[in-house]
Amino acid sequence: MTLNGKSVLVTGGGTGLGRAIARAAAKSGANVIINYSRSASDAECTVAELKSLGARAIAVQASVDDPDQAERLVDRAERALGPLCALVNNAGVTRGVPFSDVEAVTPGDWHRTLGVNLLGAWYCSRVAGHRMRTRGTGTILNVASDSAISLSGSSIPYVVSKAALIALTRCMARALAPAVRVNAIAPGWMTTRWLEDNLTASQLAYIRSGAARTTDVNDMAALSIELLRNDSVTGQCLVVDGGDSLVAPEQNKLD
Repeated sequence: MTLNGKSVLVTGGGTGLGRAIARAAAKSGANVIINYSRSASDAECTVAELKSLGARAIAVQASVDDPDQAERLVDRAERALGPLCALVNNAGVTRGVPFSDVEAVTPGDWHRTLGVNLLGAWYCSRVAGHRMRTRGTGTILNVASDSAISLSGSSIPYVVSKAALIALTRCMARALAPAVRVNAIAPGWMTTRWLEDNLTASQLAYIRSGAARTTDVNDMAALSIELLRNDSVTGQCLVVDGGDSLVAPEQNKLD
């Protein structure tokens, strides 16, 4: 699949990996819709950057964990820049809670984390996937995490949400085949603002010490574009973490 002249929607596309994927899509000739929930200034800065690369781009506010807003997001994206050829479900949230402190995990943590990380991907994929299947072509990429493999990370709800997202990827690949391909990527720790916003001080110190391997955000973006383009890959989750998820649990100090 070529992205040149086609439209790509990236949820949570104003910062971090979402922004890097949006940038890589624009360099591939795509029109890009940047979804954001609260970070309007970041989204508009990303749009300005994409336009400077010669792409058509817009920013659209929507909370993907609301099914009505997710549907309006897809509607707005397609009205503005044409039928979607690709959806990247990158929006994600968490709250850092050590694994051992199970009493500190609140019902709100579960509802918010599963709502955005899992249901948000489902709501957007259900709408966009149906339209893609009707047109006979399209692809969806879900941003999971190697936390789902290593069973370590910012919190138990986060790990569970990303594990469920990998399962959703395979289910949707089966449900939307053969017209629509659905894949996932599972990045390791990336040195983006997300770390500062979501991890505890001890977790940050551990990562910055070099004890945990980190993944280059531009490497992840390049792989994401390849998965969007490659018509032979569906129902897969590619782990890209420099082997960090292969570390034995007793050696992992991020819990």
